[in-house]
Amino acid sequence: MLEHVQRPQAAVANIHAMVRPGGWAMVATPFLFRVHARPHDYNRWTPAGLKQLMVEGGFGEDDVQSFGWGNKACAKAHIGGPVRAYGVWRDLSNDEEYPLMVWAFAKKVRGTD
Repeated sequence: MLEHVQRPQAAVANIHAMVRPGGWAMVATPFLFRVHARPHDYNRWTPAGLKQLMVEGGFGEDDVQSFGWGNKACAKAHIGGPVRAYGVWRDLSNDEEYPLMVWAFAKKVRGTD
């Protein structure tokens, strides 16, 4: 839900502080998705951008894995109206050029703040 946070770097620093050493944090956020919950929808990140945000929040670069999923057909269906109109037999193959959702897993290394 970081897209709704006005100060996402401060939020990630807080997530880092709350995770126990050796524990994991998981963050998910949309990328190709309409503005929602107006007026408080502030940000979108690519997988690389979300990883950088997690690193700037205190997680080690080698301790963050980020991913995205989506494809052009799903993006087109989302933009064109209700997703249910896209049909049951959707193409679920991933295309890194059209991520709809982005997420990161970050491990807090033992012995860090």
